[in-house]
Amino acid sequence: MKKSRLPVQIALVLLFYGLGALLIFLPRLLLSSSDESESGSVRLTNNGIMQALATIKDPEIDLNIVELGLIRRVEIEDDKVLITMILTSPFCPLADVIVSRIEEKIGSVEGVREVGVVIDETEIWDWSMMTEEGKKKLQAYLK
Repeated sequence: MKKSRLPVQIALVLLFYGLGALLIFLPRLLLSSSDESESGSVRLTNNGIMQALATIKDPEIDLNIVELGLIRRVEIEDDKVLITMILTSPFCPLADVIVSRIEEKIGSVEGVREVGVVIDETEIWDWSMMTEEGKKKLQAYLK
């Protein structure tokens, strides 16, 4: 009885197409491990939280609070996020506005159940805490 090569050929075709599909979908799989979910919302990671915080502008200056260097620490434990920040001035009249914007923004991140914001009054803000991009934007803003 002569053996048919058809099952071997089918297996090779399936293997070939399987590898092709893997090559097509592998980049998508790797990219999906970034901090943005398929719906475009930020994931509950330090980097994801920092990205969300970078969308919050200082009410007096057209810079975000990350560029200004106001965010000093992000701690995530399960579904709780604690953000430690400083202010550009110890007597900032809009501190409550900034804190409420942080609570609202981070509270909307998928997976976050609780947000805490602590203002560290022991650390004094200065220009050196700004990101390089923030310094450039501030220079342009002041001109």
